[in-house]
Amino acid sequence: MQPKRPVNDVDQIAAAQTAAFLRRASVTYLECCVSLMMTHLQREEVALILEQEADMLRRLD
Repeated sequence: MQPKRPVNDVDQIAAAQTAAFLRRASVTYLECCVSLMMTHLQREEVALILEQEADMLRRLD
């Protein structure tokens, strides 16, 4: 039997796992959005839109 972990350790592990899950879910959602865009727009249009969005994100403070 393993010794019990301190509550702080459990909270840190839970927070790290939650952040990892949210990151994976966000990436999956983004991939679905791009895939949907690709079914309705030309490749160059999608690339232009994504480049504009990336530029906007870079300008956020």
